[in-house]
Amino acid sequence: MVRWVFAVSAAMLVAGFIEYGVARQHIIDRGLEDSRRNYEALAGRLEQVLSDETDPLERDQGVAAEVRHLQHSQGTVYVGLFDAAGTLIVRGGEDGGASDHTDASRFAEVLSTGETTVETEAEIGGKGITRYEFLVPVSAPEGTLILEIDQDADIITELIGDLGPHKILGLFTAILVAIPLSYVFGGRSLQRHQMRTQQQADGDPLTGLAGRRPFQPSLEATLADTRLATTTLVLLDIDGFKQINDRLGHSHGDRVLQALADSFQVLPATDTPFRLGGDEFAVILPGSDEGRATEALDRVRAALARRFPGVTFSAGIASSAGESLTLTELWERSDAALYEAKRLGRRQSVSFKSMAEGHVVSAEKIDELTSLISSNKPLNVAFQPIWDLRRGVVLAHEALLRLPAGSRINGPQEAFELAERLGIAAALDARARSAVLAAVGSQHWEGLLFLNVHPDGLPGFDLDRLVAELAGAGLEPEDVVLEVTEQAGLNHPDSIRTLRHAQDRGLRLALDDMGKSNAGLHSLRLVRFDIIKIDGDVISRLDTDPSAVATLAAAVTFVQQAGGWIIAEGIEEPGMLNSLLQRGVAAARHQPVIAGQGYLLGRPSERPVGLDTHLTILDEFSVATAQHLRDLDEQPWIP
Repeated sequence: MVRWVFAVSAAMLVAGFIEYGVARQHIIDRGLEDSRRNYEALAGRLEQVLSDETDPLERDQGVAAEVRHLQHSQGTVYVGLFDAAGTLIVRGGEDGGASDHTDASRFAEVLSTGETTVETEAEIGGKGITRYEFLVPVSAPEGTLILEIDQDADIITELIGDLGPHKILGLFTAILVAIPLSYVFGGRSLQRHQMRTQQQADGDPLTGLAGRRPFQPSLEATLADTRLATTTLVLLDIDGFKQINDRLGHSHGDRVLQALADSFQVLPATDTPFRLGGDEFAVILPGSDEGRATEALDRVRAALARRFPGVTFSAGIASSAGESLTLTELWERSDAALYEAKRLGRRQSVSFKSMAEGHVVSAEKIDELTSLISSNKPLNVAFQPIWDLRRGVVLAHEALLRLPAGSRINGPQEAFELAERLGIAAALDARARSAVLAAVGSQHWEGLLFLNVHPDGLPGFDLDRLVAELAGAGLEPEDVVLEVTEQAGLNHPDSIRTLRHAQDRGLRLALDDMGKSNAGLHSLRLVRFDIIKIDGDVISRLDTDPSAVATLAAAVTFVQQAGGWIIAEGIEEPGMLNSLLQRGVAAARHQPVIAGQGYLLGRPSERPVGLDTHLTILDEFSVATAQHLRDLDEQPWIP
């Protein structure tokens, strides 16, 4: 009997130690992970300020304000922003122990991986001061900066204070007094502490709503509930929230977030709101269809207007009614509806069903497009030649997507416009690019390849994957030109960063559709493009519109100063070619290449044109153009 009691007591003691250690480490890991995500979100704000094209003094003041705001976060001991060499740029507050320069070798891992690192005070040579050090990469136009944040360990350890050594001592006493009591009270106490800690980790401390962590399990459980005829998901965010923070301060922005959270109180108890991060919220409405969800959001919108007049939000609504949807499918539909609400001018709710039933987009087209992206069916690809208009030889081919025969979607342009509305343009772009490289890899390729990149795909573009796919198709980065439109939103810092990194990897860049809007010259200031493509509408107006001539002249001036090519697009009539040869080639006579593409010069085809092919149509214009160039050469040229 004694042996049995001893064995059970020893087993319980070991189990208690193990459970204590596991629970304690689990809480610490969770706390560090939550802190890391919060700090990375704040680093994103810094990146936006750093990328803003404002006066340098205003930008520095904005950076300093962001760092000071971070310094006042709960548990933050020290904040400093350093460059890659370890020189301090700005710190959050006065810290007598902080130097204006630090050992840059500490930043090596962050700079090489681009990931946040977390170290304990013991690992960085501390003397018993319990801190956690976070090193967060911050992308800036001048290069990667490092945001150092020292966090008081009490922020995390206070969550496990009740699991301290006195609880282990209590376990010893409980074993000696009574094994059943030890099991009942000790086990339940630890369980209560774990549940309390779980609730603290799952909840959002600012708004009191459930956070991102429990959102997915809650939605999965609701979708799996067979008692519900339908489940509706709402995704929403506050309109112009960044401007609210920038103009009125983060404390004001926090009050706006709290006001929206309080406005959710008008919802029934069965509807659950979540704060996913920043100004992004979600609401799960079990049993409600899209119509009821719209009515519920109207009540929330009215409640928010009473609390904070002038503050609005946009919302996307999607329901599982009549369909067996996965969590991902329902999420994508809600996100697409939210994207459409913002595109239509914000301040409104848009349901996925209304998008599908509208006069512009049919449900059949949406289904076909999503199937096109998700399936492994081969896509058709065509290659249109790009010609050197001086020598009449092929320089490159632009790869163009072709939809399957019998498609309900009216061509690639409508496919990408629809994908953009649904928020899946980047996925369609990647699918098309894979199809192009598969077609290239199946033949002997010569010359340059132009690959289009949709603006939505730029911020998260995977350059490593592209380089690997190019290698699989037998291409080097130097063989490829990434083509982006002048409407590509190049004021977005992630887009600029992607394009600059692409050039660092050896890829060339082309600015497409210059002259289609007024964004071309602005784009040329932000990114060094190797090639400028003039929109076909500009080329068609060279003889009649002075603004078209000015657009061509601006492009010529740019390449004369920076180097590169000019490509005239959409050459479909002999008159367009004649005007271009006389105006464009003449204006750029001191520039290596002016090129052209269009149906007059060569239609897209499954097989590329051989590099030894001569552009015979140029022969018809060669005599007149040569005389025109000789006349110009006899005149003095003023650069």
